[in-house]
Amino acid sequence: MRVKFMLFSIEQSKKISRRLIFIGRLLSRLFHNVKYDLQKAGYDIDSWAYLTAAFFSAMIYGVVFTLFITSLLFLRNGLLLNEDGILASLLGVLFFFIALVIHAIYPGIIAKNVAASIDRSLVFALKSMRIQVSSGVSLFEAMANIAKSNYGAVSKEMEGVVKEIRSGASEATAIENLALSTKSDYLKKTSWQLLTSLSSGASLSGALDSVVEMITNYQSRAIKNYAGELNLWILLYLLLAAALPSLGIAFFVVLSSIVGGSVNSSFLILIVVFAFITQIILIGFVKTRVPRVLV
Repeated sequence: MRVKFMLFSIEQSKKISRRLIFIGRLLSRLFHNVKYDLQKAGYDIDSWAYLTAAFFSAMIYGVVFTLFITSLLFLRNGLLLNEDGILASLLGVLFFFIALVIHAIYPGIIAKNVAASIDRSLVFALKSMRIQVSSGVSLFEAMANIAKSNYGAVSKEMEGVVKEIRSGASEATAIENLALSTKSDYLKKTSWQLLTSLSSGASLSGALDSVVEMITNYQSRAIKNYAGELNLWILLYLLLAAALPSLGIAFFVVLSSIVGGSVNSSFLILIVVFAFITQIILIGFVKTRVPRVLV
């Protein structure tokens, strides 16, 4: 099992030498959410082991990027100048930190994707359950039908509940275990709502109705909010990735002509690299802001 962009698999990360654990323990103080993100994403690994592997993975990325920039500068000049080596090293260190941050936040992105895959089909599955329960079908049979149907991750979750009940557990126990283990907040709320209805003897169809209405209202608000803030991110993208680099180069060219200096190619390369990295970060950030109902 491998996390995207990581050079080490989860199995390899578990075998990190005990003498290197202090790196992960130090990083876990900085990225304290990684522990919970790994659990939500379903990865069976300690946060310090993952962060230690992430540190060395980011270091390899930084070294490769440094060598790449050094090769470009060498091909340009035919020799490697001191300032070129310093520039390549600084860019390599910057790329190292960017890679480390990406490794640290990616388990959280995976956990959100797992929850999103459940939330996408949850409303349709709950509507089907509501119709079945209202028609006189028992809750167990309704969950069994959902498990057999094509509701994606929701069917898999229900399949686990059905297997647990068939193995001897009560409906309340199986649903409670689902509420404790699921990555989706809305499936968790649905499970607790069903538990409350089972324990109080209230109508199950009424409980499903309220949950469906709550999720539908949330998805509608999320889409409207995303449409409203998308214009801001587009403006910010154009400003940081296009306007500022071009205006900055023009400004320094004019300024250098006034003060008698010159804008060298190293500065231009730095501006291009900054614009490229900014674009990647902004695109990735905007992608994470997409409502779960749309991803």
